[in-house]
Amino acid sequence: MIRRLFWKTALLSVFLVLGRETAWAQREVLYSQYLTNPLTINPAFAGARESLTMTAIFRRKWFSLRGPGIGITQAFGADGPLAGGKVGLGLQALNDRMGLYSATGFYGSVAYRITLPSMARLSFGGSGGINVLPIYDPTNVTSINKALPSFGAGVYYEAEQFWAGVSMPELVNRPLNLGTGQSMALRYQRPLFINFGGKLKAGEGIDFMPSILLTQQSGFPLGIDLNAKVWLEQKLGIGLSYRANNSTLLSNLNYFVILAEYELSPSIRVGYTYNSQQVENPFSYFQKSVHELVFRYTPSPIRFQYK
Repeated sequence: MIRRLFWKTALLSVFLVLGRETAWAQREVLYSQYLTNPLTINPAFAGARESLTMTAIFRRKWFSLRGPGIGITQAFGADGPLAGGKVGLGLQALNDRMGLYSATGFYGSVAYRITLPSMARLSFGGSGGINVLPIYDPTNVTSINKALPSFGAGVYYEAEQFWAGVSMPELVNRPLNLGTGQSMALRYQRPLFINFGGKLKAGEGIDFMPSILLTQQSGFPLGIDLNAKVWLEQKLGIGLSYRANNSTLLSNLNYFVILAEYELSPSIRVGYTYNSQQVENPFSYFQKSVHELVFRYTPSPIRFQYK
């Protein structure tokens, strides 16, 4: 009897921790792609590019000792302006199959934009959607997919040579009923993002874009991303990011990101991103690096998109 109670308690504890990890890691995968699509961390960015823009990202560990069973993550984002640019709408979808468990998310964003002197713009945005997560029932050791609400908010300011944003893309933190008389506090990531940067002319046909992202979460040290990107003749973009104290379930990661983008035409852009560490399962004993392919399509571009 005592042994049975012990194993039941131990099993429950393991499943609760794993359930938290699923919720913790899902959105972090999306957040980490903000250099390619700022909408992932700030709903107020919706419509800021002034043209309908669609971005698809395919994330995978290409080289692994685990063979063909390794997972893949797909992310899609689209946003554009309405009402003469005063309103922006955005859509995001995430299909994560690379971590310990699968997860899916769908999110919509809306932003209202105010034009300031010198053609600067200030946007206020909100987002809403669902996270579909596999929650394990420790009574019969089965997985139940739960659709959980998601809400976020943000502010974004952009001038000709400077931009800044403050956002919290996940506001929800609620107990989850497992349907067995048990409940758990689902630990969504609820980071506060402060993002700012600028665009400097570094030479003929050379644009330099430094930026910083500060991430604050309860119970974790301040996360700091130092980013730098160079655009050559508005054709080739090369960037480097160092991320310190990137929070996961049980640790803080320090890693770097290298990215490259090429403008095939005003409407089509392709890119590649190398991450020296995977955020889905940072304790992997095999390959830790992750590769991403990026495809962007803008049907009717109005101006060159630096972000």
